[in-house]
Amino acid sequence: MTCFHLKTTPKEGIILLVSLICLAPAILQAQEKSPPDPANFTVLSQSQVVAADNPTASAVGAAILEQGGSAADAGVATLLTLGVVHPFASGLGGGGFCLYRDAKTQKVQALDFRETAPGKADRDMYIRKGKADSSLSRYGGLAVATPGEPAGLYALHQAHGTLEWADVVDPVYHLAKDGFYVGQLLPKRLESKRKRIELLPEFNAAFSSAKQSDEYVKAFELLKRPDLAESLKLYRDKGPTPFYSGEIAEAIVKSAQQSGGVLSMDDLKNYKVSWRTPLEGTYRKDYQIYGMPSPSSGGIVTLEVLNILEGFDLRKLGYGVQSVHLIIEAMKHAFADRARWMGDADFVKVPVKHLISKDYAETRRKKIKTDGVLGLKEYGTHAPPKDDDGTTHISIIDKDGNMLACTSTVNTSFGSLVYVPKWGIILNNEMDDFSAQPGVPNAFGLIGNEQNAIAPNKKPLSSMSPTLILHKGKPFMVTGGSGGPTIITGVIMSILRVIDFAQSPAEAIVSPRLHHQWMPEKLFFEGTKDGTLEKELEQLGHTISVRSSYNSVQIVVVDENGTITGVSDPRKMGRPASSSPTHTKEDSP
Repeated sequence: MTCFHLKTTPKEGIILLVSLICLAPAILQAQEKSPPDPANFTVLSQSQVVAADNPTASAVGAAILEQGGSAADAGVATLLTLGVVHPFASGLGGGGFCLYRDAKTQKVQALDFRETAPGKADRDMYIRKGKADSSLSRYGGLAVATPGEPAGLYALHQAHGTLEWADVVDPVYHLAKDGFYVGQLLPKRLESKRKRIELLPEFNAAFSSAKQSDEYVKAFELLKRPDLAESLKLYRDKGPTPFYSGEIAEAIVKSAQQSGGVLSMDDLKNYKVSWRTPLEGTYRKDYQIYGMPSPSSGGIVTLEVLNILEGFDLRKLGYGVQSVHLIIEAMKHAFADRARWMGDADFVKVPVKHLISKDYAETRRKKIKTDGVLGLKEYGTHAPPKDDDGTTHISIIDKDGNMLACTSTVNTSFGSLVYVPKWGIILNNEMDDFSAQPGVPNAFGLIGNEQNAIAPNKKPLSSMSPTLILHKGKPFMVTGGSGGPTIITGVIMSILRVIDFAQSPAEAIVSPRLHHQWMPEKLFFEGTKDGTLEKELEQLGHTISVRSSYNSVQIVVVDENGTITGVSDPRKMGRPASSSPTHTKEDSP
């Protein structure tokens, strides 16, 4: 295979790719046919599409597909690239969930590589003077859960990859080693954590500007990550073993423990991914919905909301105050159930079949008032759990029709801020997703979630919601997102806008987002130009906070003619890619 040295220059805020990559011809082809236009967040293809929240990551994934790789191969390369270019959201120090549909077998599998609590973790580990200290669960070694991403991505490739493992990882190794042009998000995230990062010498140095060492790297500046490249090199050559029993594992444990953590070598050696049966439901008869099971709450909540709304003719109502009110009320009921019932089903009983049943949805539907809202406690009585704030998501369909939805996270921005010197890994703070003080009433008198209490080797509840949809048995939509609990509502709205409101994939993504998780008792809404809808909703009893969205959704949709449309959310400046696009366009309402 011939290698090319591919160089690009920044243009209009979108950075593509700079690296010594053996896949350069395919990447170059994808980029030439998909020019770097920040408004160009849609790509169309008759073959295959990758939608990620970073253009470089999408381009690497598209190049892997061009080389004959499967959606799994492209997914591994895309997620690894995101860990290089968007380290605030995901990486080898984190974990996640994937849904994969094999076109030949038509079987959907759910891959769980969520982080687990260390063996020495305990229910009261963050309680100080009778109260939970949130700083301990968010920053430093005590916040670190056992990483799952190295094992998870390898398992995905072993099950569904078609290229050699080394060929999938090698381009990302070179990207970290030789450098990439920084986008606009990384400098902003670094600045937001400046006061803490400045106190961490290795972390601070890893993202310092080559032009001005006392400043962080700037947008459009070349950044090399040689330490992370060493990790990727070992990952390429030896798979995940070094991360769980080798020298990288020892460095991870040392860094976590020196920062006050309890992570041990036994935790890493005993870590295993889980292949699970995905949740399955139907929507309006013709659509099959596949969602992630526990310890994700996303699949359950999504199916519950869709089941409730199935009893209303949203298309006839159109997008307006009546339909939005019904959507909000369905969300409130489902999120209240999330707070009461959901946790790691390997440790606690979660009534999944009941919650996603059509009969249960009917009981919730009957409670909805078409002309007003219910009292707070008529939805539920338990406080919502914490959840992922950062995260990244990719949606992929390959030329054979294989479908991949994969969401990964280090939890909050840059995770625990524990940096592993020499290896360039930023460790997660997934322990913050547990209920640190269950059983204690909050300011509203609501009781904290016992289902999500800390226990050794338990996985914290998550809102990550990778979702696959078939229409009459054929691939229709791959969707998912980032942004904590707003992931779920972002995914739900992407589905409703395409199916019920007949919007194009691009319209479905750029249209104003709304989010209601029951608690707090407030609708978060991006707002309309004239404010009419907000006023109408307030008249029905909704309290509204107009603000920009915290989530970012990436979708791939197949239409009746077989055209595949990929959309990367412009809110996070993402951009999809295909090595064989039919054309690209700015497609906004």
